[in-house]
Amino acid sequence: MKDLTPEHPELERQIIETVEAGNVLDETQQHEQALIYYDQAWGMLPEPKTDWELASWIASCHVNTHMDLEQYALAKPWAEIALQTRGSDINTGPWIELGIVCMRLEQHDEAFANLDLAYAYGKERAFQGSPRDVLQYYKEQKAKRERN
Repeated sequence: MKDLTPEHPELERQIIETVEAGNVLDETQQHEQALIYYDQAWGMLPEPKTDWELASWIASCHVNTHMDLEQYALAKPWAEIALQTRGSDINTGPWIELGIVCMRLEQHDEAFANLDLAYAYGKERAFQGSPRDVLQYYKEQKAKRERN
């Protein structure tokens, strides 16, 4: 992952300000408006977009906002980008996000696979901050797979 600061410090500042403006809107339940800002921020990233550190943050903002709107099919490609561009292999958040999206889409094998990777790194702690049903779903899926 590349940092924008050395090559494009002003662009990095503009992208951060744009995402933060979207976050303010998202926090006040103005999700559709927040997505406009996240789309603008994504559009500002130089190509290839997934080479930049900020890509994961922007993608994760898209995921969370689409999930708030229960637009899970729209959230999934962003969750995949967030996972692909995460800064650390021990960052379990993108696995949890993709797992939740797949869970809501009833894509159970993919949901379990991602949640299982998160669990392998962080155990139940990895699920803190997630909806309560996610850890329960994971445990049920794990038990079902162990029985088969």
